[in-house]
Amino acid sequence: MCLRLVPAIWSVLLLLPVPVWSQQPGMTRAFDLERRGDYAGAAAAYRAVLTNRPADVSALLGLERSLLPLNQGADILPAVRAALEAAPSSSAVYGVALRAWAATDQSDSVRATAERWARSAPTEEAPYREWGAAELGRQNRAGARAAYLRGRERLGRPDAMAAEMAQLSLSEGDYTVALREWLLAVRRLPGYRATAVATVSQAPPPARDHLLRLLGGETDLVSRRIEADLRAHWGDPLGAARTLAPALPADRVQAIAVLRSLLDQLKMLRGSEAKQAQGLVLEALAERSPEAQASRLRLEAAQAYTASGDRAGARRMLAGLTDDQAAPSSVASDAATTLVSVLISEGKLDQAAERLGQLQPKLSADEYDHLRRGLALGWMRSGDLVRADSAIAPDSSVEGLALSGRIRLYRGDVRGAVDLFKAAGPYAGDRSEATLRTAFLALLQPLERDSLPELGSALLQLERGDTADAIGKLERVAAHLPARQGGAELHLLAGRLSAASGKPADAERLLRAAAVKEAPVTAPAANLALADVLISARREAEAVQVLEHLILDYPQSALVPQARRKLDEARGAVPRT
Repeated sequence: MCLRLVPAIWSVLLLLPVPVWSQQPGMTRAFDLERRGDYAGAAAAYRAVLTNRPADVSALLGLERSLLPLNQGADILPAVRAALEAAPSSSAVYGVALRAWAATDQSDSVRATAERWARSAPTEEAPYREWGAAELGRQNRAGARAAYLRGRERLGRPDAMAAEMAQLSLSEGDYTVALREWLLAVRRLPGYRATAVATVSQAPPPARDHLLRLLGGETDLVSRRIEADLRAHWGDPLGAARTLAPALPADRVQAIAVLRSLLDQLKMLRGSEAKQAQGLVLEALAERSPEAQASRLRLEAAQAYTASGDRAGARRMLAGLTDDQAAPSSVASDAATTLVSVLISEGKLDQAAERLGQLQPKLSADEYDHLRRGLALGWMRSGDLVRADSAIAPDSSVEGLALSGRIRLYRGDVRGAVDLFKAAGPYAGDRSEATLRTAFLALLQPLERDSLPELGSALLQLERGDTADAIGKLERVAAHLPARQGGAELHLLAGRLSAASGKPADAERLLRAAAVKEAPVTAPAANLALADVLISARREAEAVQVLEHLILDYPQSALVPQARRKLDEARGAVPRT
């Protein structure tokens, strides 16, 4: 008998009321022997109970459990026959009988027992379900399918055993049939939906479009919910939200429950599309919620839209919310701060500054400084460095010092920028900001100048996304500086930007200008970057020369291990990374 059935048998046993055991000394002794691992003794004790009470389900299940570890499953058959004779309508006895016949590979007896059970319970699925389970215990999928279909035909219900049919189809890799069966099962018992989604979501990528088209051909809420859940699982959160919206039930309570369920899934996803989808769902919830809750939901929707970059959606949710007297004060305050962030992202900096000034008395120092830094960033990226510097000047936090350093740099104040970067330290801001600050320090420290407006202008253009103009300006500044005093570093930066911009010829020229002996600190990095450009251009032989030159001339460089790896790549000894 299959050992996988043991947990099911135990679950039946544990459902028995405690007084039953206390009133039956024979059962208490049998169970104690079984618990101690004396399965032979337990089997004998259970048989003793069955001698007087052949239809005692607890004893029959105990005997079944005890015989399994002894590999004596077939020995239960006499007790099963006696139990069937004594209780010809007991579902539990029939279940044990089916497992016993299946374990002894007596398929005719399995079928006969199932048919007999079905005649005694003509409206129940249990006989066919257990028949199928017994066949699966013998690894007989065809037999299990025949049992389920037999039950479906006899009961006259196309959704009978749908969940079992779905699981069987999944075990055979047939996701299309499995999905159709799950739809039948969920329409009858909605509790199956989570299992349906969890199993169908494992379908391989090539099968997913077909499954979504299959669901798209259905019109009921069950299909729409499963489609939305699957889209969320498969990385299409916007598709999930848009699929569900037209199918929401008219009943407000039901619609809120459906939306909440999808929102819980979307909150586990990352990325701008997931945030936008959250905004759509939160907006739909706000439309169906009492006003006291709706204002908070509109705020959450606005914040989600803002995080996704959907400024129009954020504005739509914030409209009127900041000045709504009926809204809780905390909601109005949070809405106002969110509106400031939206105005900054839209480049409406004057409006943002005005709003921020109005909000200042209501905000904590940290909240106000955070928004002020955002406003300073906005001024900086718009090119108005004077207003940016003015906005950030009162902020003495490490984040404020770091941002002030960038503004000073873009104004050409090299010495002031270096001092502020050092004062901010290596931990201000997130990892990318700390890395950028370290790169700026490496770029600026070789310069023997207090001021270099041309460099500030070039880096400001890079900050604003005009890479082509930044490269040209960097090259012009580098041309007037000695290699050891920043010229090589600026050529290296311009070369890397050119390579990233898809201009290999310019990149090669600039990187060769950086890879000079007069700048021994910069030359290894320039040579390594130059080798990358040459390998990408299929000029491996030249790349080999450059890398060998790096390894021989700069043996103490920390970049030598990377150069050796790149050299093997150029020679074809390892796959290209």
